[in-house]
Amino acid sequence: MQPVTKKRNFRPRLVVAITMLLLSLAAANHIYEHPAELGMLPLATRMLLMQGIALLALVGIQPWLPWLQARFRLYVVVIMVPVILVITWYYLSYLPTNAQQGLSAQQLSSARITENTSNGIIEIGFAYPIYTPTIELTNNGLFTDQVDVYLRIRDGNNESNLFRAVREELPDQRLSVEATVNGLLSENPEYLFLPVAVPPRETIVGRVVFIISDLDDGSTFDEALGRSYPAEFELRDSESGQLLLSFPLHHI
Repeated sequence: MQPVTKKRNFRPRLVVAITMLLLSLAAANHIYEHPAELGMLPLATRMLLMQGIALLALVGIQPWLPWLQARFRLYVVVIMVPVILVITWYYLSYLPTNAQQGLSAQQLSSARITENTSNGIIEIGFAYPIYTPTIELTNNGLFTDQVDVYLRIRDGNNESNLFRAVREELPDQRLSVEATVNGLLSENPEYLFLPVAVPPRETIVGRVVFIISDLDDGSTFDEALGRSYPAEFELRDSESGQLLLSFPLHHI
């Protein structure tokens, strides 16, 4: 009768172990798919979260290791404690010591969508060029940066024209050029809409969307670039509007 008793006691342990493994995998997958969310948390909170995931995985996998069935204390001392200490060291010592400051960015390519193209935009009837440059944003810091991307062009009178990229959520839900462009392009993952969330110690690449509605001297967008008007991108904090970084526009 004793072997039967062991089986009955062992089955609940397997159910608990499988549940813990599934929880750890689900939590790890959520973090992997949403790194910007993790980057908004304090380092101590991130550390505790990762320690919890690690403990769930280690405790969940232990029943599947027959040679450790009677050596749980050894498992704790040799494997679990070192893992917890490594996570603690990584978040409280390594990251703060090796972190850099600020953002870095560059333009990778230049492209625009206009009425003259045959990609569906023609049905809207805009007279405005839709400029969609590809940019690369790197966050060198410890926390997620949420930034707005602007394009500043100086015209023939040396006056500044500032264009904001299309936003993800619009405060005014009425039909507008920005709302229409957002609706057309938002399903395409290669486009970035404001605010752009850049996770810590990561690089993202995407196409931002500018509606070039007007230049003060009447120049078209292509004419302005053709005349070598000074133009640059600006990255601003999405909440305060503070200028974080500017980098040149290249008419590639």
